[in-house]
Amino acid sequence: MSLPFRSIIILLGIFSLLGAQEAYICVWRNPERTMSKIFPDAFDYKTVNQKISAAKRDTIEERLKGKLLPGQREVFTYYELYNRDKKLLGYILAASQKGEYGAIEFIFGLDKDLKIKNIYIQRARERDTEFKKKDFLNQFLGKGVKDAPNLDKLIKGKRTTATSAIITGVKKELIAFEELVLKMNKNGKR
Repeated sequence: MSLPFRSIIILLGIFSLLGAQEAYICVWRNPERTMSKIFPDAFDYKTVNQKISAAKRDTIEERLKGKLLPGQREVFTYYELYNRDKKLLGYILAASQKGEYGAIEFIFGLDKDLKIKNIYIQRARERDTEFKKKDFLNQFLGKGVKDAPNLDKLIKGKRTTATSAIITGVKKELIAFEELVLKMNKNGKR
């Protein structure tokens, strides 16, 4: 390999490392197999990608009292769940939040009353297991969009990096859902 070619490869590597940034995007893994964890009557789903305008991003971040993570600033993705009769059952939100040892991915469903129906951890590398315990996760059940501002006060128990990440992530998803789906549909925009 010639010296100029090696130099170019080395420079490209250095620049890619300098510009590298963690992205916190959660993909719902195996939806056909896992949708029944939250909606037992689910038969089909539809992926919806909602573009986030700068103004909406500012509103979400102001309500969240923090910044959206890289990978969460441009598009909000959620899933509509349907039964065999093609009637809407609710929504699935696939979330990712920064933990101590990397991204924590979790999935939760909102019923038609916009209350959390179920929640599960999809993937995490955390050593702490407090955030995976049913006692912790079950506290989210029945909480909804209107509870988002006070979620950190409503969820009790030991605070760890991971439990705080789940609380922040659910709060973020509920606020984004309200701003980007409910308010946009109410105003006739999408």
